[in-house]
Amino acid sequence: MIALFVNLSEEDANTCLLVLASAGIFCRITGQPDNWTVSVHPEDIQKALEEIEKYFQENREIPDEEETWSSIPHKIHVGIGAALGLLVSHIFMIHHGGISFFAEKYGASASSILNGESYRTVTALMIHADSVHLAGNMASLALFFTVVCSVQGFGVGFFCLLVSGALGNYMTALLYGSGHYSIGASTTVFGAVGILIAHQTFSSFRVSKQRFRAWLPLGGGLCLLGLFSEGAHTDILAHLFGLGSGMAVGCIYECLQKKPPGYSFQYLFFSLTLAVMLLSWLRMG
Repeated sequence: MIALFVNLSEEDANTCLLVLASAGIFCRITGQPDNWTVSVHPEDIQKALEEIEKYFQENREIPDEEETWSSIPHKIHVGIGAALGLLVSHIFMIHHGGISFFAEKYGASASSILNGESYRTVTALMIHADSVHLAGNMASLALFFTVVCSVQGFGVGFFCLLVSGALGNYMTALLYGSGHYSIGASTTVFGAVGILIAHQTFSSFRVSKQRFRAWLPLGGGLCLLGLFSEGAHTDILAHLFGLGSGMAVGCIYECLQKKPPGYSFQYLFFSLTLAVMLLSWLRMG
């Protein structure tokens, strides 16, 4: 007999034994803890490989929800870093002209955006009216940024969040045309929610037994939209467009990529995102 699989755990070896036996293929397992070998007759090698491959394709494990959340603490520093970035920029603005100055020059003015000042769709995301406005968006961004980056990686996630926020601001400007003005990272926060809705929806559709749950994330996102869009100075349309933009970006990502790209792509997109932000503040957008 010829060794087909080596260095297996006892559980994996027994699984192979059951799969091959059910297919009518005689095999033998030998070894000791964490070093088991599965052997078959030479004429059965090809069939055995096909049966094992077929088994694992049909019984591919679906990531457990708890497993996904357990990986989040390892990326929490990414979300905290984004929140601290908002804090640093807020302090800088206070001591270098004041919030009103930056809001006028870099806020999301609908008429200015439509007249070619597209950089405002990006810069407005980092301007906050006061400490309460800032604190709320810092907390939300720390949470949702962390989860998005756990799904897409720190670089691609950062890029998708920026695109979602900027696109949400641009769509809001298109709707109003003029006479509308907004600042703050809440559009990006809802962009993150939209990205996660797309991710959960696609994940459910990929598993036939869970397809009936595919629309639940959308319902949860709309509930969040209603919950966090109350208040006299809240721009619910900007939040709605942020949510929609995030879903669109998330759908594109899910169609192109089923798992986070490697580190080279992450650093590439991280650098690209920083470059877009820098150029926007230099008013070159």
